Amino acid sequence: RAKAEAKRRAAAAEAAAAAYAAAKKRKAELEAELELVSATIADNKEAAEEQEMVVDPWTVEGKIDYDKLIDKFGSKPIDAELLARVEALTVGAGRVQALHPFLRRGTFFSHRDLAAICDAAEKRTPGGPPPFYLYTGRGPSSAAMHLGHLIPFMFTKWLQEAFDVPLVIQMTDDEKFLWKGEYKDGEGDNLDRFRGLTYENAKDIIACGFDKSKTFIFSDLDYVGHMYPNIVRIWKAVTYSQAKGCFGFEGSSNIGQSAFPAIQAAPSFASSFPVPLAGSDTLPCLIPCAIDQDPYFRITRDIAHKLVPSGHALKGKPALIHSKFFPPLEGAKGKMSSSNENSAVFLTDSAEAIKEKITTHAFSGGRMTKAEQEELGADLEVDVSYQWLTFFLDDDEELAQIRDSYGSGKGDFWSTTLVKARLIRLLQEMVQRHQEARAVVTEEEVRSWMEVRNLVV
Repeated sequence: RAKAEAKRRAAAAEAAAAAYAAAKKRKAELEAELELVSATIADNKEAAEEQEMVVDPWTVEGKIDYDKLIDKFGSKPIDAELLARVEALTVGAGRVQALHPFLRRGTFFSHRDLAAICDAAEKRTPGGPPPFYLYTGRGPSSAAMHLGHLIPFMFTKWLQEAFDVPLVIQMTDDEKFLWKGEYKDGEGDNLDRFRGLTYENAKDIIACGFDKSKTFIFSDLDYVGHMYPNIVRIWKAVTYSQAKGCFGFEGSSNIGQSAFPAIQAAPSFASSFPVPLAGSDTLPCLIPCAIDQDPYFRITRDIAHKLVPSGHALKGKPALIHSKFFPPLEGAKGKMSSSNENSAVFLTDSAEAIKEKITTHAFSGGRMTKAEQEELGADLEVDVSYQWLTFFLDDDEELAQIRDSYGSGKGDFWSTTLVKARLIRLLQEMVQRHQEARAVVTEEEVRSWMEVRNLVV
């Protein structure tokens, strides 16, 4: 009996050991499977986030990750050292009192060759020619511009004053017709509508307060002949495969759309302005724009050396400084659109309309109850009223007070209602000033800004 019991125990121990080994093996298998599942979930989540964010010259959708955009587009962040150089060249020169809030707060956050522009500005001699020129533009798709359209013009005005340089502003009425134009049998097309919108939008641009003696506004439909030699050179230098890969042209794209990128690229070469820039073919160009416009100029930079003489400081490449997107009222994803009346505050809106839009449509990051708001504070990253204040409220101390108060749920701006009220008052005053400045801009005045003339005398 003792031998039988020992044999039974040995068998049981052997079975237990085998079971333990099997369990240990299964545990390892399950851990490996779990790790694979976790990795797959993470990959799917990352892929979903990437699919959600769409940024190109025609579409901006989803939650925007600006660090990823810098990596994707291959630009560089504007760091503290570069900001210090800009400050020394502008504030230090006594032309402006402080860096623009868009620079201080990172609204303009990315660049290409801004350091080289600073190099050129540092070499400027008293009474000498400008170190570079500015180029920005507007696609006139509607008579009423909105606040988001003002962002590049507000900043460009500061750059013009801060660096004391000439500016060219391209009105792409041709582009808007190519993408949005219509033809009706018996009536013809609506090209002249976009030509008319150029004049209406130019009034808003002039109302921003640019230096007329250093600013040339031009319609592509009127001025293209002066740029045509450079447009032809760009067409010659860029293959259709390159253009298709960059802009996503398809078989349904009309041939004008395929050709248009060269027209938007041409103003980044000083030789496109033999009169306004007095034949300064080696003058570098700085382009302030939203980052969705970067693809136009990436391909331009690739072929720029073919259009300039050897003495060009940047080998013909236009420098760029990129802004973040101005969020729509309904939520801080994508950018504001003229096609959605409730996503935007327009420069034609009345004080009452502004109040109604902010009160009703501005997405709130505040909490559902007073108790939750006081405990947690607002989510400032998604709160549109706070985000808009970061664009338009000049006073850094007041903005910090609103941030700390609203973000903590305590103090003078603890609630969404109080923050919206501050934004409403700010926008009403801002839009009223703009409307008053625009009201005195006549058609004749617009034509005088569009006259081909020397800007560097």
